[in-house]
Amino acid sequence: MSEGKASFWQRHWFTVAAAVLVLLVVGVFGYQYWQKSQIPVMKQMNDFTLDNINGSTFTLSETNGKVRLVEFIFTHCPDICPATTFNMAKMQEQLKAKGLFGDKVAFVTITFDPERDTPEVLKAYADKFGADQSGWYFLRGDQAAVEKVTKDFGIAVLKQPDGSFAHTARMFLVDKDGNMRRMYGMASDMDMDNMLKDIEQLAD
Repeated sequence: MSEGKASFWQRHWFTVAAAVLVLLVVGVFGYQYWQKSQIPVMKQMNDFTLDNINGSTFTLSETNGKVRLVEFIFTHCPDICPATTFNMAKMQEQLKAKGLFGDKVAFVTITFDPERDTPEVLKAYADKFGADQSGWYFLRGDQAAVEKVTKDFGIAVLKQPDGSFAHTARMFLVDKDGNMRRMYGMASDMDMDNMLKDIEQLAD
């Protein structure tokens, strides 16, 4: 290296190093933004308020700032609903291990059978699956309030003569700003690895 070049690097090494560091930081944040942009905004969710089983009320906007995974169930469901909640309980533990559950991520379970799913019944259901209610909300309301929420999420519910329900088997990922970002299948159709990946991206 010539004396002139050596002198240049001696004088400007700090400036060059700082510029490289800035480019690296911009690249990292740019990549994170690009990743999040790959999960498209499907729709802005309407706000809603329902009753939590702990006696308080839950309003969707009050949990803005957290990523929300939302499921719709009825506790007398013999198959899809309990299988989905069981899978969510496993995801809860994985998110806890990453320090995300409760602080950055919340789960929301809404019953569309409020007549039978009393607060006591819902609490027993939550306890059965080991749900941590500091970050997992089990909600109910009067029939009109619940129907308004199911309609906004695009859930079809049809009560059967035997008291069971035919319903859309979908769950939803809502971002920190109240936007629906993903729809997922329930029970055996859940790809938990990809769901966790989506949740972690949006929680960053």
